[in-house]
Amino acid sequence: MEIRHVRYFVTVVQEGQITTAAQKLNMAQPPLSQQIRRLEKEMGTQLLVRVGKKFLPTEAGELLYERGIELLKEFDDVVDIVKDTGEGLRGTLQIGCVKSCLHHLPATIRFFHEQWPNVHIQILSGDPFQLAASIHDREIDVALVRSPHPQDQLHFTPLDEEEPFYFITAKHQWIATNRQTVTMKEIAGLPLFALHRVKGIGIYELVHEAFKHHGLTPNYICESPDATTLLTLVESGLGGIMLPEAVLSTFSKDNFSIYRITDCHVTTTTALITPKDRHISRAAQHFKDLLVQ
Repeated sequence: MEIRHVRYFVTVVQEGQITTAAQKLNMAQPPLSQQIRRLEKEMGTQLLVRVGKKFLPTEAGELLYERGIELLKEFDDVVDIVKDTGEGLRGTLQIGCVKSCLHHLPATIRFFHEQWPNVHIQILSGDPFQLAASIHDREIDVALVRSPHPQDQLHFTPLDEEEPFYFITAKHQWIATNRQTVTMKEIAGLPLFALHRVKGIGIYELVHEAFKHHGLTPNYICESPDATTLLTLVESGLGGIMLPEAVLSTFSKDNFSIYRITDCHVTTTTALITPKDRHISRAAQHFKDLLVQ
């Protein structure tokens, strides 16, 4: 039995279908089916059984799947370590980042590239739930996310102190021009935008908790998982939004009015998430060190 056969089998169990497993493995369906039959013949027992349209592991298959997951993790870790040792700091560093944390990247990437120019950097945008899944699937090495954090076998390294929420509107829109502060009750009476991720909990739930604490119901007119989209709409004067001020890092603050909320008790933090259960590359470790120093 070769390591690739274990990977084939594990992927089929995870996908539940030969067709989708073959697509994920970038191979045709007939060769994959043949490899699974060959593996069953070598093991001397049936490993998969068809139930409806899905393939499920037998008792022997479940054992192979559980041990196979562990074996593949160990094998991939060894490959990463050997590559790091043999090639020096080369290859690709894959970074995930939610858009509200983008302000951490420019200076860090600039310094990283000056120190290790042979490392190619790829950046994937997404919400914390998606980025946590990408780390689990080894599609990215590390990710910058904002609390609340996804709890999925990940290590969290805080990068900032707790950040308060501010109320953000288009310049001199909705609130009197001489004001610098606003209350939750005033905010609740205005048209609002909400940053709402696709899955899991996040800023939306924190803001909802702030309104709930005061017995208020927000007047949401639009929700989106994309902070850039929402701030573009806010900039047009359609409404306001509650966000940490750092989210505005990619916008000109001259186009917005930013108000401190006098009675908002919720805060958020930025963290770098890395896998708990496996080695990270030297490139990823250097990137982490630069962020936390």
